[in-house]
Amino acid sequence: MIPDEWRPSEETTDRLFGLASKGVLLTIAIWALFPIYWMVFNSFRTRFEIVGGDPSFTETSLHYQNYIDMWSRVDLLGYFVNSLVIASTTTVIALFIACLGGYAFSRYRFPGRQYVGASLIGTQLIPGILILLPMFMLFRTIHDTVGIQLIHTYQGIIFVYTTFSVPFAIWMLRGFFDTIPPSLEEAARVDGCTRFQALFRVVLPLAAPGIAATGMFVFLVAFNEVLFASVMARGDVTPLSIGIQQFMERDQNHWGEMMAASTVATLPILLIFVAFQKPIVKGLTEGGVKQ
Repeated sequence: MIPDEWRPSEETTDRLFGLASKGVLLTIAIWALFPIYWMVFNSFRTRFEIVGGDPSFTETSLHYQNYIDMWSRVDLLGYFVNSLVIASTTTVIALFIACLGGYAFSRYRFPGRQYVGASLIGTQLIPGILILLPMFMLFRTIHDTVGIQLIHTYQGIIFVYTTFSVPFAIWMLRGFFDTIPPSLEEAARVDGCTRFQALFRVVLPLAAPGIAATGMFVFLVAFNEVLFASVMARGDVTPLSIGIQQFMERDQNHWGEMMAASTVATLPILLIFVAFQKPIVKGLTEGGVKQ
């Protein structure tokens, strides 16, 4: 039995809990940020310094040549444009479908609504590798029967990414629409708006933070995806996530240029997140509130 005078006060307990929480958060932050630091650090080193086993985590001299050579060794700019086209188009299409779907799940009551909603989020549990081959064969069959080319085309890979992104986007936006009182739409309809006009003029502007957060999620998934892009998007539509792999050749790997290209590929995502940080954070926090 611990005497009462030995027991720590409530203030001391709170202080120790706060220090422990900060220590855990700092450890997680270091664990998450170290790969990014290592990527940027190696982008300023020569190939011999990288493969030479130098354990140093700091460098006194910076090697900028990797950022110059990476543009000439592979068509990095072309791959970057392909990724922007694919990710941007996927985001626009997925958001349009998800806005209508999320609104329907939020406002309408129909038989099996809960099961349909659960099946949507359940699709995210299926590993992509399981449906890669069936989808490839489906695209081949479509080409052989109706003549529509979906493999190694923009429309094919955008269709794939949209298919993957829409279920989770609907689930996210449904939560945001639930936070908007239906009375606002009813007031708009009393003033003469149709349901669609009330949706586009009242609901969607109020759900803008949630739409921004969902759009960011869809864009990141489409921009960073590798598995399906390695099979469905080659040739003229090769995205950046696959193009970077071309720095790895049969007899030599250009690690420094690959790290430099990876650093440059990270910048657009970082800039977009910084520019839309407030609406994204606001959208993510508001989406967790249910009325």
